[in-house]
Amino acid sequence: MSDQINPDHYRGNDLETWEMMVKIWGMEEFKIFCKLNAFKYRMRAAKKPEGDMDKAIEDIKKALWYENKKK
Repeated sequence: MSDQINPDHYRGNDLETWEMMVKIWGMEEFKIFCKLNAFKYRMRAAKKPEGDMDKAIEDIKKALWYENKKK
C-alpha cells in the first residue's frame, strides 16, 4: 500500500520536496507554508460528505503531517 500522506512522487529525488523547499525559501517560509497547508486540509476534512469518512481522516492525517513538519 502506498503512502497517501507523503507519496513516492514527493520522494523521488535526492531530497524530498519539502527539503528542497527549505533549501530554496528557508525554514521560516516553510513553516508558514506548513501552517497554511494544515489549515487547508482541516477545512477540507470538515467539508467531506458523511459517507466519505476515510477521505476526511486522510485529510486530518495530512494536516497532522504538516503540523509536525513545522515544529
